[in-house]
Amino acid sequence: MSPETVLAFCGIALLAYVTPGPDWFVVMSHAVRSRRAGWVAAIGVQCGLLVHMTAAAIGVAAIVLASATAFTVLKLVGAAYLVYLGVRALLNARSSSGSSVTETQEPADVRLFGVWRQSFVANVLNPKAALFFVAVLPQFVSTGGAVTLQILGLGVIDVALGVAWWALFVFGVHRLRTLMGGRRARVVTDRISGTALIGLGGGLALTPAKM
Repeated sequence: MSPETVLAFCGIALLAYVTPGPDWFVVMSHAVRSRRAGWVAAIGVQCGLLVHMTAAAIGVAAIVLASATAFTVLKLVGAAYLVYLGVRALLNARSSSGSSVTETQEPADVRLFGVWRQSFVANVLNPKAALFFVAVLPQFVSTGGAVTLQILGLGVIDVALGVAWWALFVFGVHRLRTLMGGRRARVVTDRISGTALIGLGGGLALTPAKM
């Protein structure tokens, strides 16, 4: 791959990151609570991308996306999970605005694992994330080289760019929390995230099998 090809891919990858999607709102809902939770959510998202990258490199993702049945099952499960997360966020917003909120007494490591699991599962169950590695990324792969290695290499670049993006994103959300106040920021972001996730889940469910 030429340097120009890599730079072009970086531009497309960054555009994908800065465009609001399910990952945005999952990470946002956790980052507003604490910077650590936001980072853990971002790590969960990037781990999900590693799954998609590996599946694309070995050909599994292409098989799933080519099968109307497999694609439909994946998108419906993913859509249901996004709606579930959205409803939870709206319920959290209602709870936060209607009472004096006390933090759960669960051990911090248990809560953080739950944060990681939510963001990881939401990303893995999103067929549109898989589509990026199957339909978009291969356009930057040279047929004259080792295709699998190139896919993995570009995938690693994509994940690295994501780490930088999420660092800025989590910082921005945490800054919003500081400016607005903890409870108010949680209520606002939970309402935004909840509504967006439900809408995105509905949109995903209506996505045609042939994209």
